[in-house]
Amino acid sequence: MRRENGFTIVELVAVMVITGIVAAIAAPRFIGVDAFNARGSYGTLASALRYAQKTAVAQRRIVYANVNTASRTVCLGYTSSCSSAVIDPATQAAYSKTLSNNVTITASTTPIGFDGLGRPVPNATATFTIQNAVVPSESTRTITVEAETGYVR
Repeated sequence: MRRENGFTIVELVAVMVITGIVAAIAAPRFIGVDAFNARGSYGTLASALRYAQKTAVAQRRIVYANVNTASRTVCLGYTSSCSSAVIDPATQAAYSKTLSNNVTITASTTPIGFDGLGRPVPNATATFTIQNAVVPSESTRTITVEAETGYVR
């Protein structure tokens, strides 16, 4: 009996299905990196604000989140200048995050603090907007810190 070299139809279909799945998942990440960076910056800033509030409540003292819109950095500290920094639990160093170079940030209040009850200091609604600087047509993302409650949304 003579054996033919080649692939069966089942093997070819399996390779095509796997290639299609990988292309559907991986291709958008390479094509639209700027959009992912903007979403990541939004998540990082929202997380930093929530962490500042939770740290203030846990330690019953004011914790400030200083958002530097020019350098796109966020630091947390017990003073408004972050000279006495909050410790980042992941790195055991001063809490400081740098947002993507591809975004523009505006803040209505900076620095913003949270008191021991989680209320914002000053007690007013604060907004932070993040805009994709590379693709300006992409929607602007807004983070709002509510007055009185300090709810970050």
